[in-house]
Amino acid sequence: MNVLLINPGASNIYSKVEANLPPLGIAYLASVARAGGHNVHIVDANVEKKALGKTDLNYFDVVGITSDTPRYHEALRIAKEIKKTGKFIVMGGYHVTFLDKEVLSSGYVDVVVRGEGEEIFLNILNALENNTGLKNILGISYLEGEKFIRNDDALPPKNLDELPFPARDLLPISKYKTTLNGIPSANLITSRGCPYNCYFCASSKFGGIKWRARSAKNIVDEMEMLYNDYGYRAFEFLDDNFTLSKKRIFAFADELEKRNMTDIIWWCFSRVDTIAKNEPMVKRMAEVGAYRVFLGLESVNENVLDSYGKNIDNDEQIRAINLLRKYGIGIHGSFIVGDINETKEMIMKTVNWAKKMNPELAQFSLLTPFPGTQLYDDIKKENKFLHNDWRLFDALHPTIKLNNLSPIEAQKLIIDSYKKFYISFSRFFNRPKPYYREGMPKGKFKLFDAVFAPIILFVQFRKEMYRNSKVIKDVDKLSPSSIKLK
Repeated sequence: MNVLLINPGASNIYSKVEANLPPLGIAYLASVARAGGHNVHIVDANVEKKALGKTDLNYFDVVGITSDTPRYHEALRIAKEIKKTGKFIVMGGYHVTFLDKEVLSSGYVDVVVRGEGEEIFLNILNALENNTGLKNILGISYLEGEKFIRNDDALPPKNLDELPFPARDLLPISKYKTTLNGIPSANLITSRGCPYNCYFCASSKFGGIKWRARSAKNIVDEMEMLYNDYGYRAFEFLDDNFTLSKKRIFAFADELEKRNMTDIIWWCFSRVDTIAKNEPMVKRMAEVGAYRVFLGLESVNENVLDSYGKNIDNDEQIRAINLLRKYGIGIHGSFIVGDINETKEMIMKTVNWAKKMNPELAQFSLLTPFPGTQLYDDIKKENKFLHNDWRLFDALHPTIKLNNLSPIEAQKLIIDSYKKFYISFSRFFNRPKPYYREGMPKGKFKLFDAVFAPIILFVQFRKEMYRNSKVIKDVDKLSPSSIKLK
């Protein structure tokens, strides 16, 4: 069959500052479908705004669209337009996995894929090609007449090493501009599933609580391909738990050295407790190019940490930060503000603590009840949603009725958090100096990027937040036109 896969364009702030990476989710779908004998084309509307309009839809039998929560509106708009041509439309991703009935009720989507979609999507294509029907395909939801049908869940792919690498050759690789230390970077996913089931995260429900990991050899095989065929020397591991297995990290490091691939740098997600308890692992990571680690620090308030289900404390946070600093690994600190009972004073205490810890990068997010999370279920049960505009479910705009803050105050606090952290010249003088191993690639130092870009970025960020804040429904009955963010 001829298959078109679409990655909808994003309109949130991150996309506007070119924080774009290849969409590996649909690239995996494409590689599996192609291996199954189907012809596949990808349109990434996030970086090619006009590509979909130039695509001949008559050629395709099936159209697949991916959707996360803030892009659901755009995904549905695309589905509506394409449905006019009579195409069979499949939609997958986090948002529709948990709200399958909502999307099917629109009338623009024929089948929803729930969870990890590679094997499920291939089964759909084969069923359509062979006219065998949908009733025996696990992991899908669909309508039969007016009857809503949700087939039993499918097991996610068990052996990730057996999946072909993402079909990057179908993507406009030159359009992706993300860099690490000024060096163009490639993204990879090396594990799925999460055993931690945090209160605000849907990963454990989407991919299961069992951690499934690719082997060190398989990971470095993909890196070597990217290294040789595309010239990448920087890599970003986007799975939630890259460092969950110490054994795999040591095997990964050995594999890189065995193949003489030590002239690289890389970035990964990790947990505070994993780093704090494993100094030998951190040392080994530094030896093979670990440049920066994303840590979910979230809050300095331990009651808030407990409410998030993080199972960490402040002492562990400080140990993890100091340990990474000891071995010259940078820190991308993530902080969540706007817990249901937080006050302005509590939030600013976290922001001041973030400034004191001075990670190389800090990300401040408003607590957001994404579908599939326990947080979403609780907020729905307690009727504490501010609105149902999914476009604003981007962790930057208020979505919850808080006990101690109005939506306008919460909106302003997220801006103030960034302002206090980034618009401070003392931060540049006190920035920790990373250790550079011999052979580690270096991007050129640019004064504009280091000093002025954060200020310009903040101004753009504030402008965008102000524009979007006009659609926020204030529980204090403030008129949207009266919103003033200073």
